[in-house]
Amino acid sequence: MAGEEWAAVQDRLMASYDEVRDELLGIPGVVEVGVGLRRRAGRIEDEAVYVVSVRTKLPAAEVPAGELIPDSIRGVPIDVEEYTEPIPLLGFGDEDDKRNYGTKVGGVSIRAEGAGGHGTLGCFCKRNDDNSVVLLSCHHVLFDGNAEEDSGVGQPRYDASCCCTCNEMGKVLKGDKNVDCAIASVKSDVKFFPKIRRIKRSDGTVEEEGLILGVAAPVLAQIVWKVGKTTGLTRGKVTKFAPRIEIEVEPPFSTFAKPGDSGSVVVEKATGMVVGLLRAITTSDGKTGIMRRMADVLAVLNISLIPSDPNAVYTEAYDEDGEELFPLPAASPFDSLVGRLRDDEAGRTLLRIADRHVQECLALVNRRREFTVAWHRSRGPAWLASLGRSARDPIYRIPEQIDGVERAEALRRIELALAAEASDDLRADLAEFGPSLAAAFGAGSSVDDILGRLRIPASAR
Repeated sequence: MAGEEWAAVQDRLMASYDEVRDELLGIPGVVEVGVGLRRRAGRIEDEAVYVVSVRTKLPAAEVPAGELIPDSIRGVPIDVEEYTEPIPLLGFGDEDDKRNYGTKVGGVSIRAEGAGGHGTLGCFCKRNDDNSVVLLSCHHVLFDGNAEEDSGVGQPRYDASCCCTCNEMGKVLKGDKNVDCAIASVKSDVKFFPKIRRIKRSDGTVEEEGLILGVAAPVLAQIVWKVGKTTGLTRGKVTKFAPRIEIEVEPPFSTFAKPGDSGSVVVEKATGMVVGLLRAITTSDGKTGIMRRMADVLAVLNISLIPSDPNAVYTEAYDEDGEELFPLPAASPFDSLVGRLRDDEAGRTLLRIADRHVQECLALVNRRREFTVAWHRSRGPAWLASLGRSARDPIYRIPEQIDGVERAEALRRIELALAAEASDDLRADLAEFGPSLAAAFGAGSSVDDILGRLRIPASAR
């Protein structure tokens, strides 16, 4: 669906939300009721539902009479999940980006005087009452520890001794603990750009320019990005709208946020409009972020966003010297392959299986010499590239052999290496899905052909 269609669906569910919430909260064990996207087998589906959160999710047969949650309400499906407490994203000095930028931008490290940890400078705004420039971050970043109003704020941190103060760019002004947002002044001699850090790939091409062009409302299924102190550029999808807004990480990224990223602004990829302020994650793996609506943040602080000038050329020293801190790999063939797999039921099942084991497989390639040798001798990167090319170009045919290594032989070598090094969980999935995948890959001439030949066991769907 297009963005306008998702907005209409979201509005329809929100129109009955208060009544639905009150009714469902009357069921024992229900902790929270929200509006979001369905999660099936750990993957997000593009289906709007009422999300019911419980302390412990049980099989229907074990739920006491009178406590069973219905499959739908008011004609809208219900999805049940276990409730998680938000985890604030304050960092404690062991993360990535600690560089001092001559020209300040959003997405860089800040720390207040008396604070115990770092956070992220979100963006620059103006106070509506006097038009003065301020920086925006989270309340738990600027008011952490002993930090309070009039405490200094430094980039990358505030440093002071008996004789001098270093890195100070302003003072804490005000904040709102409930909305978890705060502002600090910006000294007149501090240079800044009204944008987010530009992100480049390792081949020098621009992955994300970092322009922010205004403020818009978040919508279910919206693709967004953020740049934070710890994890740099990540992208995700808005998967929950009420009572809190959640963002699920999108491939090829494995994490949306980590401690130190609080205060990052969340930007809609398609428009460059800021939709939220990142404040927490749902679980320690960082796959799902939690944000506040940007409109609510601006209203409670009585400030307005300073947008980027789309016609300006932001080329001062910071941008050229600092932009490589968060390099991305050159465009990966895996990106297009993931996109194609999402369009097919068997492909989506494969992605769910891959998601369970991606970190282990990366560790095997990077750290286990026996598997690394087998992967490269089997021309694993080249086979992956050919699959990616086939996903982009339907006319392209996957070769029968690469550098003298035939498809069947490559698959046999990689399977043997995995069997020797893999965990029990990965071995179990290989035993269940490996034969079908091997047969389809061995006979298919393209990604479409492989997916057409793939026979996924019913238990995995």
